Amino acid sequence: MWQELTTLWQNIRDPEYLHLLLEPLPLYGLGLGLVFVIVSLVFGEIKSRMLALAVICVSCASVWPYIDLRDKATPRILATRSPEFAPLIQQQTQRRKDWSWPYYAMTLFSGIALLSARSPKGRPVLFLVVLFGALLFWFSIWLHKKECEVYHRNIVRFVPVR
Repeated sequence: MWQELTTLWQNIRDPEYLHLLLEPLPLYGLGLGLVFVIVSLVFGEIKSRMLALAVICVSCASVWPYIDLRDKATPRILATRSPEFAPLIQQQTQRRKDWSWPYYAMTLFSGIALLSARSPKGRPVLFLVVLFGALLFWFSIWLHKKECEVYHRNIVRFVPVR
C-alpha cells in the first residue's frame, strides 16, 4: 500500500496527470457556485452567498495553473498520441490559452462581488456574476466537449486529413 501511495504522489506532481485533474474544475466549480448563489439569493443567506462566490472565484482562478501545466504537458502528450491528432491537440491547447480571459474576468467579478457581498451596492455586481457566470458555464461545457473530443476517441468527431 505504501508503494501505491508513493506512486500516487508522483503521479499527482506530474503535469500530464495534474492538468487533467484541473481541467473540469472551472466547469464544475462554476456550475455548483452558480446554483448556490441563486439558492442563496432566493433564501437571502449572505454567508452561503459568500461561500458560493468564493467557490466561483477559486474555480475560475484554477485556469491559470491549468494552462501552465498544460503547456508543460503538451510535448509529452504529442509524443504519446498518434501524429495525426497532433494538430487537433495543438489547436485545443491554443484555444484554451486564447479563451482563458473570461475565467480571469469571472475571478475578478466574483472577487469584487465577494468583497461587496454585505453592501447593498454589491447587488449589481452579484447579478453581473450570475448572468456572466451562466454564459461562461455554457461556454465551459463547449470547451469541455472539445477537450473530450481530443482525449477520448470514442466521441471523436474529427477525421484526420490523409
